[in-house]
Amino acid sequence: MDALALELVREPERFQVIVTNNLYGDILSDLGAGLVGGLGVAASANLHPGKRHALFEPVHGSAPGLVGKGVANPVAAVLTGGLMFEHLGHPAAAADLKEAVRTLLASTARTPDLGGDAKTAEVVSALGTLV
Repeated sequence: MDALALELVREPERFQVIVTNNLYGDILSDLGAGLVGGLGVAASANLHPGKRHALFEPVHGSAPGLVGKGVANPVAAVLTGGLMFEHLGHPAAAADLKEAVRTLLASTARTPDLGGDAKTAEVVSALGTLV
């Protein structure tokens, strides 16, 4: 696990899928989130091989400590929705969400975790105008 963590930091582009147990997966998904900008932008899909069964959630989970503060970054949830669209056979909808997020992140509507000062609702509203 330690060697994998090192390789994931050194050359993340080498990895498409990492199959592991829950404990190591949780550690590595947080590490991967740090590589792409933080937990607020890291989407997640748990897929059953060969089946349609799947679970989709942002890497950060429900983030109960942020409830009601207006500082939660909705991007991970939106990108997770994109993964779900792809899984369900709607690649165009997934592409639309990804493009909206790219456009959003190029603007100034960012939550504090990404260096901005926008509230969660403001980012959601900005995303809504892009989709």
